Amino acid sequence: MAEAKGKVASPEHSLTRMFYEEAMTPFLVLSLIMGTAGCAAVILVWRISAFGYVGLVGVSSAAMWMPYLMALIYFNTDKGTMFTGLYKKLAYAPLPAEIPPWVKRGMVAHNNSLENFMLFATSVIFACLMMKVPEKEVRAAAAFYFVCRTYYYIFTVAPAIFMLKTAFWCMGWGACTFIFVKGLLECKSVYDL
Repeated sequence: MAEAKGKVASPEHSLTRMFYEEAMTPFLVLSLIMGTAGCAAVILVWRISAFGYVGLVGVSSAAMWMPYLMALIYFNTDKGTMFTGLYKKLAYAPLPAEIPPWVKRGMVAHNNSLENFMLFATSVIFACLMMKVPEKEVRAAAAFYFVCRTYYYIFTVAPAIFMLKTAFWCMGWGACTFIFVKGLLECKSVYDL
């Protein structure tokens, strides 16, 4: 294909090439197995309430900084010295080392999880505590949200696989919307015109 004079061709974008270049297949397979087993254990064995899912998603979101922060420290530690990466991070010094793409994606997943946790927690509190929707009526949606967040994290940290990350985000958003609507259906008129 001929390029117009003066224009630079953009590199070809290939999800398959990116996936294989990063060699993340073992991570993805292990994460999918562990994520599925964890979700099954929570839903089928632990059998917690919608409020329990709020706590579980909150703790999970709060812990997502650990892998990428450890990687930032590791990759910014100077050769032959100990703790220089940790010192740089604690001193807010520049962190110039090149980091693997999964570290950046881990930061994105953490930020997105914190943003969406507020939506989820608010939906459960609004529906169950404020609007008195029986907790069992939103429990399945809360469990589904937890599963969606688990897979969203996996498919964000792993190299991109067409549309999976977005699909799990959308389904989680749908679960929150469902819970909000359950609460809204209980709203009564409170003032006269």
